[in-house]
Amino acid sequence: MFITRTLAPRDRTMTGAAAARLVAVTALVGIALFAILMVDLIPNTVSVAVGDVAREDILAPRAVSFVSASETESARVNAEDAVEPLYVEIRPQAEIRSQQLAAFDADVAAVQGILTDRDGGTLSPAETQAGLAEAAPSLRAPQVAILAALPTARWNAVATEARRVLDQAQAGAVRGDELAEARQGAREAVSVDLAPDEREMAGDLAAAHIAANLALSAEATAAARQEARDAVAPVQVSVQANEAIVRAGDPITTLDVEKLTELGLTEPVGDVLPALGYGLMAALLAILLVGFLWRFQPAIWHRPRSLVLFLLILLASAVVLRIAGDRAIATYLVPTSAAVMLTGLLLGGAAGGAMAIGLAVVAGLVNDAALGPVMYVAAGGFASLVIILQAERLNAFVRAGLVLALVNVAVVVGFGLLDGLDPTGIAQLALAGLVNAALSVILAVGGFAVLGNVFGILTVFQMLEMANPTNPLLRRLLLETPGTYHHSVMVGNLAERAAETIGADPLLARVAAYYHDIGKMKNPLAFIENQAGGPNIHDDLSPETSARIIAAHVRDGVELAQEYNLPTQIAGFIPQHHGTAVMGYFAGKAVQEGDEPDANAFRYPGPKPQTREAAIVMLADGVEASVRSLPRKEDADIREMVDKIVDGRLADGQLDDSDLTLRDIGRIRESFVEQLLGMYHQRITYPENVLPIERDSRSA
Repeated sequence: MFITRTLAPRDRTMTGAAAARLVAVTALVGIALFAILMVDLIPNTVSVAVGDVAREDILAPRAVSFVSASETESARVNAEDAVEPLYVEIRPQAEIRSQQLAAFDADVAAVQGILTDRDGGTLSPAETQAGLAEAAPSLRAPQVAILAALPTARWNAVATEARRVLDQAQAGAVRGDELAEARQGAREAVSVDLAPDEREMAGDLAAAHIAANLALSAEATAAARQEARDAVAPVQVSVQANEAIVRAGDPITTLDVEKLTELGLTEPVGDVLPALGYGLMAALLAILLVGFLWRFQPAIWHRPRSLVLFLLILLASAVVLRIAGDRAIATYLVPTSAAVMLTGLLLGGAAGGAMAIGLAVVAGLVNDAALGPVMYVAAGGFASLVIILQAERLNAFVRAGLVLALVNVAVVVGFGLLDGLDPTGIAQLALAGLVNAALSVILAVGGFAVLGNVFGILTVFQMLEMANPTNPLLRRLLLETPGTYHHSVMVGNLAERAAETIGADPLLARVAAYYHDIGKMKNPLAFIENQAGGPNIHDDLSPETSARIIAAHVRDGVELAQEYNLPTQIAGFIPQHHGTAVMGYFAGKAVQEGDEPDANAFRYPGPKPQTREAAIVMLADGVEASVRSLPRKEDADIREMVDKIVDGRLADGQLDDSDLTLRDIGRIRESFVEQLLGMYHQRITYPENVLPIERDSRSA
């Protein structure tokens, strides 16, 4: 009879198939991690053009910073436009001013001469107007007519005001391209003390004599504007992760197109350098994790279900971290500690620690290599792992949650202070840490039993439940085979203590010992511990028949284990606790009867113990039964019997597959002796077989 071993053999010779498996698993894990990390570098593309109306909101899948060509050009055009045109002097301003005043005075003198002749009666009105039109060509015909009738005193007032305005205008800058504006300004600068017609006349006279003293320099202006453009630095544009680049219904601008292009949303081409970085880190992480499992966790590596569970938890958690990546609050809500606790409970503390480190690295990678998320995931994972690995009751999850909450808050507050966050931001992160702890505990409590059943992994809590005397199968063992039940409890005590001394799993050894002889319930009276002093049925049977009956309890135990759905890890101890050992009593009886028995006919079907715990149960089973049969249970007798049983199993090769060392076997011997001496210690013989307290009460 054979039950599939729960752990693989300890032969670590690297065969071709083993090497291929190692490479294949490492490659698959690396590719999976790379694909997860690359999600934000392969975004969905969009087809847009400047002026189009967006049909939906477009959000940035990641943060990016780039130099905007459109914004830079806009800034340079603004700087260029801000440069005023540059002018050069046509001639010295004073010279032009004097020249224009002299010309004005000459025209005024000519007008004054004509008016004098008019007043002397030497010129007719027609001749006066003709002479004025020639002397003052800037005046229009109506103005000439008014001037021809204007008294000399009023003309002098008009001429004086016009000269003042001209002098004032030529004293300042008069640009050639703004000459019309300067002349209009002169007309508006005439004093209001004059009559309207006189004001208009004075303004036109002054405007007619204004000349430009500055000319526009196209070369100097162009050089200044180029210098202003060159002084403008490239405009840097930053986009945050999940920032709305454009909202539905808004027109697409040039800057929007630039942002989409930089994010790779307009063409399916990812960033090469980040992709190479992600690829390197994914490969390194895969090599380290898979190498750790292969070298230090053979129980996981050689058991496909356990390996799949580890990788499933790792990759599922990595996907959630990737989704939450670059989102400040969301990252701190991801319950990665649940993954660490589940791994520790189902696969062991070392695997849980590896999971914490792996997820911490992923958390850093998906958050722009930030140290805060790395420390947050690692510290929380290890803190909860330390607490949960000591768990023997479900309330350990509550303790783990409280410790995790404290560690989460401590980490976010510490990094918040280092990063200079305001109190509100720190409070938000602390609240996220508390929610994270609650989610982690809920997922761990709900997941460990489900995953344990799905992947066939025995948990601490299942073993504690199985060790409870109220368990239906144990209760039946007690009622139907009380001798076997007591023997199993004694074997469990011996096995638990021995497992502790060599660093094996003491709880597994104890629980397996409780169930190793359940097959005896099918035929209780065939075993001496259940005969209660009655006749021994084997006295009337042949040795071969007795051997078959005794060996049948192994097969019967396996059938009961299947009937009661015992975990494979516990059921596997039933055929292994006798290994392929010879039933020496019946083989010897056959020899005494003159037969030459076939040794194989008196051997148990096996297999030999495949684990340290199974080997311990085998030795404890043999030692307990043999020492119980000793007439004297002194120190020397017990030690001699223990050595006989252990040496016999060792010589028969029953421990060859268990991975026990000679040092382990020596420690197991001493553990058995100490436990048995405690069980069978010397007792004081009281007079009349009455305890002292009872005797004293009777005397009173």
